[in-house]
Amino acid sequence: MQIRLTVLGSRSGHQTVPAGCDVLVTAPAGTPLSAVASGLAATVGGPDTGGTAALYAGERRLDPQRHVLGEPPLVDGAVLGLHGPVPDAAPDGAEGAQLHVVAGPDAGGVHLLHPGMIRIGRSADADVPLDDPDVSRLHCTVTVLPDGRVAVADLDSTNGTTLDGAEVGRRPVPLPPGALLRIGESTLRLAEGAAPPLPLVPDLEGHLRPAGPAPSAAPAPAQPCGTAHSAARQAPAAPAA
Repeated sequence: MQIRLTVLGSRSGHQTVPAGCDVLVTAPAGTPLSAVASGLAATVGGPDTGGTAALYAGERRLDPQRHVLGEPPLVDGAVLGLHGPVPDAAPDGAEGAQLHVVAGPDAGGVHLLHPGMIRIGRSADADVPLDDPDVSRLHCTVTVLPDGRVAVADLDSTNGTTLDGAEVGRRPVPLPPGALLRIGESTLRLAEGAAPPLPLVPDLEGHLRPAGPAPSAAPAPAQPCGTAHSAARQAPAAPAA
């Protein structure tokens, strides 16, 4: 299992916002926080405390034995505070923004977005990794701007990026909530934090997925009797670089 956590260091001196670092954690689901606490603390210059680093999710201090990787709040995209609560500094409209994978091999995945640039791709180095062979290693970026708006840009991917059917280039374009972002065989949709959240449950890979069965697809419209009908086939995508 791989999940990406953001660790915020404690304030010092005249800092108004603690320093932060994105960390890719690779560990079996169910691993206790105590097994990785020292490593997480070290990423922001915290002292080696022998696994007793105090980590917070929001205002709550996490129990290093009871809280485990892959279950809330220790899921992909979580923000943790070292030695103090996580400051509530998210801009209006950006708090709780989520990227939902609504189609493709990772359909049902939910990724929490943090301010700044988020890279999407097939590589383990991507902030949002997708197990889609038609997605490039680093395919596109989604950026949460300081004012809360979200933008998307392509990274010269092999099969391209489209937003509601329109091609996206290297120049960032606005990504509005509800718009469909297509990369490879995957489709993603931005959900605002202000929208009523879907009931989510943890999977076994450190992500949150919508609870309950997926809605069934609407039936295709009936064809008039005696009318020949042939379905157009889409050309297969080229293998992604």
